[in-house]
Amino acid sequence: MSRSRRLCSTSVSGSGSLAVVSDPTNSTTEVITGGGVAFALSTTTANGLGISAGFGITRDTDGSDAAAGATGGGSMTFTSGGSTIVVGAVGAVGNAFGNIGGAAGAQVDLADGVAAAAGADITITTGHGVTLSTTVGGAALTIGYIFDGVDNTSVADNVGNTDTVATATGATVSMPMGDVTVGLGYGSATDTNTETSVGATVGYAAGGGTLTLGYGQSSLNGGNATYMGATYAMSLDADTSLTLGYNSTKDATNSNTQAEVGISRSLGGGASAFLDVKNVNGDGNNTGTAFAIGSSVAF
Repeated sequence: MSRSRRLCSTSVSGSGSLAVVSDPTNSTTEVITGGGVAFALSTTTANGLGISAGFGITRDTDGSDAAAGATGGGSMTFTSGGSTIVVGAVGAVGNAFGNIGGAAGAQVDLADGVAAAAGADITITTGHGVTLSTTVGGAALTIGYIFDGVDNTSVADNVGNTDTVATATGATVSMPMGDVTVGLGYGSATDTNTETSVGATVGYAAGGGTLTLGYGQSSLNGGNATYMGATYAMSLDADTSLTLGYNSTKDATNSNTQAEVGISRSLGGGASAFLDVKNVNGDGNNTGTAFAIGSSVAF
């Protein structure tokens, strides 16, 4: 009598952070704390199919949700032969691809006056569906289909209706070409109308770091949007990293530019200190410069 062997593993990790954030609009200072615990579960079947899922208990470190809550469990991941399939709660593949420029952490976004007015997202950015990631001839390919866009609301529940009209499709591909890496992305969403997004990125190793440029256009219900951005990331020494970012976005009614700086230094033992700066210029009251300084630790 043969007996199959099941390879299972469960890992637990945690994180916490403390940040002091300046608010340029109200001339106040906020102290933000948060953290969470993450559970990663995985197993391998007798024929080599990997199956994994993740769960968590969090108190948002960006202060957007004052209450702690459970996260994860909305999707299952299957791996085999170098390919990965995710079924359940997924993001829209190809949405606003190339809309880059972020360098600062989430905490600095809490300051009033530094929220971007112009947007480039298609209507459905999350939902219930399936994604496939694999490699084809040295290129990394991801395709996705959302069968229930849930009208772009949270995918915290675990039910997706295959009969809804809110759907999304998309694909991204990344191809190394010597010292240059080129990425292309396309996304489409259909609810009452159809919206599309197409963009590209180019990454290049320069000056001891990596420079990435992005550009794209979105055809939205409210009118067309264009965006461009750049990031430059480098290590100042073995323990210190620096990231610079710039983004310009214009939709049918608004336009804005963002400049960001993020500096992080490892303190050892999973702890690090950070300094983030974000400046936004745009329409309405969406202007200002915010600072965030603090520490985070991974347990």
